[in-house]
Amino acid sequence: MSSYALSLLMAIIACVIGGAFGGRTLARPGPAPGANDAEAMPASRLTQARAFGGLLILAHAGTALYLGYQASVGAAMAFALALAWFGSAFGRLVSIRLDRLSLRAEAGNLAFELLIGLTLSLPFFNAGRLVLRGGMIA
Repeated sequence: MSSYALSLLMAIIACVIGGAFGGRTLARPGPAPGANDAEAMPASRLTQARAFGGLLILAHAGTALYLGYQASVGAAMAFALALAWFGSAFGRLVSIRLDRLSLRAEAGNLAFELLIGLTLSLPFFNAGRLVLRGGMIA
């Protein structure tokens, strides 16, 4: 298996993980079981969480579809998703800094976001000129 095929496979697996994350958010948008849920979430926040879950499902499903059927387009779509995951990690770092959250408590989430972003960016950089020239083999 070539390194490009392996990067496509890994990116598809990352899309499945991201889609599953969205499905969990869509199905159970409230606080995690066992968390302190003394105050119920307002309906508007539940709606926002479900909308975000739907976004994650369809964005990752569409990217996985194109990674399988039109790899050059899928690689560009996966790179756009990777930038979104890197943005999420950046937002988490800003929140850790400004809100004085414990890095130890947020390290797992931060590592997850960085690794998903890195995995999704692999096909774009592995394809190289194929993606940047619009599918022409050079």
